[in-house]
Amino acid sequence: MDRFRKRFSGFSSLIVIAFVLICTLLIKDTGKAAAVRYLAAVFAVSFFMRPYFPAGRIKYPDGGFGLCFGLGLAICFYFCWTICAITGFEFADVSVFGAFIVLAVSGYVINKSVIKKPYITPDEFTRFAGGFAAFAVVFIVFYYIIGFNPLVDPGTENYMDFGFMQTMYRQRSAVIYDIWFSNSKLNYYYLGQAAGVYMTRLAGTTPEYGYNLMLCTFIASVFTMAFELTSGIAGVLIPDFNRKKLSTLLGGLAGGTFAAFAANPHWIIYGPFLVAAKKLFGTDDGERYWFPDGTVYINTMNGDIDNGKNEFPAYSVILGDLHAHVINLIFVLPLLAVLFGYVLDEKEKERDRSGGYMLILISLLLGLFKGSNYWDFAIYYVYAGALIVFTDIKKKGMSLATAGGIGVKGVVVTIVSIIAILPFSLNFSKMESGMELCTTHSPIGKLAVLWGPAFIISTVLVFLLYFSCSGRDLTIGPAREAILAFVLCTMGLVLTPEIVYVKDIYGGDNKRFNTMFKLTYQAFVLFAIIFGIMVAILIYRLFADRSLSTVTAVCLSVAAVYLLLSVAYTPYAVNQRYGNILHLSDRKGISSLEGLRGDPSYGFEMEAYDYLMGDDRKIINIVEVAGDSYTHESALSVYTGACTPVGWYVHEWMWHNNPEPVHERADIVAYFYRSGNEEFCREFLKTYDIDYIFVGPAEVCKYPVNRNGFWNLGDICCETIWQDCDLALIKVDRSRL
Repeated sequence: MDRFRKRFSGFSSLIVIAFVLICTLLIKDTGKAAAVRYLAAVFAVSFFMRPYFPAGRIKYPDGGFGLCFGLGLAICFYFCWTICAITGFEFADVSVFGAFIVLAVSGYVINKSVIKKPYITPDEFTRFAGGFAAFAVVFIVFYYIIGFNPLVDPGTENYMDFGFMQTMYRQRSAVIYDIWFSNSKLNYYYLGQAAGVYMTRLAGTTPEYGYNLMLCTFIASVFTMAFELTSGIAGVLIPDFNRKKLSTLLGGLAGGTFAAFAANPHWIIYGPFLVAAKKLFGTDDGERYWFPDGTVYINTMNGDIDNGKNEFPAYSVILGDLHAHVINLIFVLPLLAVLFGYVLDEKEKERDRSGGYMLILISLLLGLFKGSNYWDFAIYYVYAGALIVFTDIKKKGMSLATAGGIGVKGVVVTIVSIIAILPFSLNFSKMESGMELCTTHSPIGKLAVLWGPAFIISTVLVFLLYFSCSGRDLTIGPAREAILAFVLCTMGLVLTPEIVYVKDIYGGDNKRFNTMFKLTYQAFVLFAIIFGIMVAILIYRLFADRSLSTVTAVCLSVAAVYLLLSVAYTPYAVNQRYGNILHLSDRKGISSLEGLRGDPSYGFEMEAYDYLMGDDRKIINIVEVAGDSYTHESALSVYTGACTPVGWYVHEWMWHNNPEPVHERADIVAYFYRSGNEEFCREFLKTYDIDYIFVGPAEVCKYPVNRNGFWNLGDICCETIWQDCDLALIKVDRSRL
């Protein structure tokens, strides 16, 4: 019977994968071949990097497909990036594929010579294929959805993120020049976007398609990894009995679904409940919930004393955001898997090669976070410390030897994480200015709305583990202490912005904004895992403790309703952002740029884009409007990956932690366009090594352009008339300078 079930499971997975590929090819889209290659690249990374993923005591129902992909991408990318950063080799196709092949072969040799077991058994491959099938389904659903509104949006930071990827792709360099501060290295946490470029090259495509395909990969990874983590951790807790598999699978599905597709409770209260109440009492004013509302619930416009931010993965992917805190989640969840695998082993595994390897791997991932999202380094350094402290004390007792062992581990993690990121940190200056005590706080009522259910769920889980009758039947060992540390740290992420905040350029009403934003984003995902573990234990309790079945059934029913209401956010928000996705004729395709060609507002910019993309030099400098943040200005540099003297003003101010050099460049660019002074323009072009001058709609709208200063300093590549204004892309002639 088991053999039949395994064969049926494997056959079902293959059917799902084939169905996904057929659907992808049937959808009318210029990027469908890129999507198929991208899925193939995801599978290859996960499959061939499996030997590097140490599961430890945790068993994953799908063989850990998603976690293998996340860790595999981190290893492949960072191995490639580090070599290129140290040696100066191009961060291009040769190095990308070369790094992958070297690691794949090394993994095979390690598996055969060191671990000495089959690379993968038929049963393992069946489960692995099931994980890929689940990943592929989520991937193709969002591939279809994003195609209704795929364009980079200047009103969000996906404009900037796309520009980063295009710049990295064009420059083919590990350490890149700043897209919006030419002749200067980019002083930002860009390694997450660089990993996106790695995947883009591995899939044989370009950022035009790779950006949105990475968005699909992100949301599919969150679902798959959260499912695996939840079911795997729950499986360690629940004793081996005939309902264990059902409990862990359903708990895993609850955790993965919540992490990827749910919203915070603000949506439930002010979305369906408030609309229903208005209709019930006849006070419906026609106003509807706007899908970003729950992310800015704490806001001065709502009468609060300062501004806060509370985002979550469903919102990120619907918005089209591949910012640092978003993309790094693909690496965060594998770190948690390795960390739990390390601390949950009751034997002194840290003394042998496997335990030492896991500790080094934790250190390397934390080091990577310093270059992809520094907030995650700080957050998960604390998590690693807390889990190790709690479980080591449980395993060895409170003693000087235990304290010394914990201290040694802390030193190892600190030193390795510093060394690992040196190629990045030597070219980077930190932007933050220390910590401050909070003088303002969020309203208690709003905190209760946003985080009350999560705190209740966490409390219920701790009660089930430590105080309930069924809790005594769960696996005794370090698992409970690890989860207690995990729960306390996650609660701490919510409470920390009410006590301290990190100083940055956001002052006044926004001083806590970024701290709350980055900490609570992680908290949302981690609470989803806690929710899934609680569901798994409740299902186990339903079968294991018949005397409390009624209470348990009620708790499970409440959890199910809460999950369904929370997840209803995703289709609602998709409809607002993308329109009616049942109208296939409205779908534009997955390209981030192709749809701009039919828009008169972008026509000339796309003509200039085509010309600049034909220039095969890795680094080209253009002068365009000194753009303000969150505007369409500085568009040509974003589209082409060319560098400009100054771009989005506030962002560059933040990256340099100083507004003066940014303001100075903005004034110089403005004078270049306005002055009509040919001698000044000639010196400007030489100083900033400008290759092209762009006079587009944004330039003539922002400046009274006087072309006498520069029109004769180059040759016109393309030109047009727009609203009685001369527009042109001019290639600078060095002989005239």
